[in-house]
Amino acid sequence: IGLGIPAEPLFRSRDKVRHDITEHISLLEKYPNLSDCSLLAKLSAYHNIPEEYFVMGNGASEIITLLVQAILPRGAVLPVPTFSGYKKALASRNCRVKEFNLRSDNNFRLTDDFLSYVKKAGTVDMIFLCNPNNPTGALIPYDTIKKVADFCENFGIYLVIDECFMGFVPCEKKTSAISLIKDHPHLIIIDAFTKLYCLPGIRLGFCICSNPRILFELNSLKPEWNISSLALLAGEKSLSENEYVHRSIELITTERDFLSKELKSLGFTVFDSDTNFILTRLPLTLLISSHSHLAGSMLADKLAREHGILVRNCANFSGLDNSYFRIAVRNHEENVALIDTLKKYV
Repeated sequence: IGLGIPAEPLFRSRDKVRHDITEHISLLEKYPNLSDCSLLAKLSAYHNIPEEYFVMGNGASEIITLLVQAILPRGAVLPVPTFSGYKKALASRNCRVKEFNLRSDNNFRLTDDFLSYVKKAGTVDMIFLCNPNNPTGALIPYDTIKKVADFCENFGIYLVIDECFMGFVPCEKKTSAISLIKDHPHLIIIDAFTKLYCLPGIRLGFCICSNPRILFELNSLKPEWNISSLALLAGEKSLSENEYVHRSIELITTERDFLSKELKSLGFTVFDSDTNFILTRLPLTLLISSHSHLAGSMLADKLAREHGILVRNCANFSGLDNSYFRIAVRNHEENVALIDTLKKYV
């Protein structure tokens, strides 16, 4: 049950993108034109942001690495648990990282005390936020995002918001921080085609920023032709699939509610999610009973080896342990198969 993959009935739109790639396979014979391409124009029109504010990357991971190289922060703050790629990129530049622990009794949601923590954290040049957060699925409300963005602007702190899962949120344009870009030069937003459009192998991401210095540094640091011609085409064609996005959100919302209800009925702790996966914790009875040997990685291993079902054990996320799992929302048949299998162990 893979993270970020929409359900099977919606694969028809993805198949259309595959067909378009096949039809234009001759593009492999040409260098990509990153300065004048249809994808940039489409992204600009969709987000109502000037083309020069966009920097394309070989997936969101390259953008994260380039941003740390461009800013060279001395100190950074990360709310945890969150995606480990931020800390890895910061560590590569010897940046001191402090972690703010999100609370499980608050569904791991960011609260106003985060800014109080930042004020006391010493030198802070950079903050990473994942919205909705990976692996918790929690969405940071727009009002909170604006408060953090204003705070960072006042103190000269670069705020990087990873919105790679924002496309799964029904009211994306009302929730996204993109509307703050023009008035917040210290704000950088990252997005990619990996999750919503099911294109992890294409490696296509981008960031949006209004800061001329950061834009110059990013464009200077990135490799020449870091995006393939086929990736540019896939991105352009994907942005035309409005029906696919609409139906994906509808189905994921319905199936997420189903999964949450069934997991709770089995005794799992389920944390509220606003995206296409759920963070859950093993039932307390399983953790403390004679069956405790099934906890954590053992259960994940059994699901994979004996049933062909993959769930993400979250033991390597800061702030979590091996009793936590991230489960992707799939189609109804696969979700039922997961629940039926879990019943054998709970």
